Amino acid sequence: MSTPSRIAVVGAGIVGCSCALWLQKKGFAVTLIDPDDPGAGTSSGNACTIAEYGCVPVNSPDLLRRLPSLLFSSDSPLSINLGYVLSHPAWMIDFLLNCREQKVVRIIQELGKLLGRVYDGLDPLLDMADARDLLAQKGFMHVYRDQQEFNAAKPANQARREQGSNFVELDRGDIQDLEPNLKIPFERGLLFDSINHVLNPTALCQRYVECFKRNQGQLLRQRALEVIPENGSVQIRLDNAEIVDAERVVIAAGAFSKFIDGIPTGSLKLDTERGYHVQFSNMQHLLSRPVSWQQAGFYATPMNQGMRFAGTVEIAGYKEKKNPRILGYLKRKAHEMLELPPQPDQEWLGFRPTCPDALPLIGFSTTSENILYASGHHHLGLTLSGITGKLIAELANGEEPSHNIAPFSPQRFS
Repeated sequence: MSTPSRIAVVGAGIVGCSCALWLQKKGFAVTLIDPDDPGAGTSSGNACTIAEYGCVPVNSPDLLRRLPSLLFSSDSPLSINLGYVLSHPAWMIDFLLNCREQKVVRIIQELGKLLGRVYDGLDPLLDMADARDLLAQKGFMHVYRDQQEFNAAKPANQARREQGSNFVELDRGDIQDLEPNLKIPFERGLLFDSINHVLNPTALCQRYVECFKRNQGQLLRQRALEVIPENGSVQIRLDNAEIVDAERVVIAAGAFSKFIDGIPTGSLKLDTERGYHVQFSNMQHLLSRPVSWQQAGFYATPMNQGMRFAGTVEIAGYKEKKNPRILGYLKRKAHEMLELPPQPDQEWLGFRPTCPDALPLIGFSTTSENILYASGHHHLGLTLSGITGKLIAELANGEEPSHNIAPFSPQRFS
């Protein structure tokens, strides 16, 4: 029997761990590289929903009109560091160009088609890692404080329906019957009753890695500093000066992929959108399912550790500290929504890997077929992790991808 080809995966978040397991399923020997515990980075802090309905991007044709009120209101889920934006104008210009109506329609269509394949990638991994106990199928709810908020969201919700999302509309009585602990008398809502959510995203990554190691996977707790393509192979230089030899490498380090030398991440327009959460221990009994307060820009999610309030959008790069205004906003809105202790037990900042067109990077590098990208998943890393891993494994194995990946190709920015 011939020795399996060796593939390295850089990044042990949920996308990297999913790629590693799918590559093992295809028969590859896999080395997983990350300096931190599996799932300890951005994957640990998400809103926990498997968001099959998540085809509507932050990009929006009316964003320019709404931008002043979003930026300068003390009650806004959006924050932009003007110094950072002015020093990175190209990304912001591309983002705004992708807010044009025809661009947004295309983004919704492409994301909708990929989201329709979520469980093709996720189900085999849950079975392989014996991790179904970490999912709860309790549905998901969008709520709107008044009819005006609900009406403003109708175009986005119609787009979700057109892309295959099933939901029922709710009135105030329905919402109170389903979630009686909500303090605000929300007038309208939507119930997506088939949606799953993850009860502990860090534990899901760890379960994947336990399975990966049982299947002879190699986990290296080092930082990848540089990728050096060679004829038919690559070398990965680690921060302990060790060199890892592999036939191919998958770059799945999220927003931090751009800091790895030797790969043309500058041309990919990969940046970060900062997200936050606050978490209250032992408060998960207050809701039966994740609830998104649409206008306020966050989710309240019951999970094993407690009640998590996650969301918001901040454009500020990697170096700025936590923004106390956003944390204060989340805590204030959380207390408006539910009866909670005065202070959360956890305040968290993470870095969502984001391209200006809100589409992920899935495919070969523009410079070498020995380098594949699995990054840029924006708000959908958890949701799209499994199908991304499946597509990456198919590409590495020389197969025709089971889904059209042309819209997600890194070469779209060339």
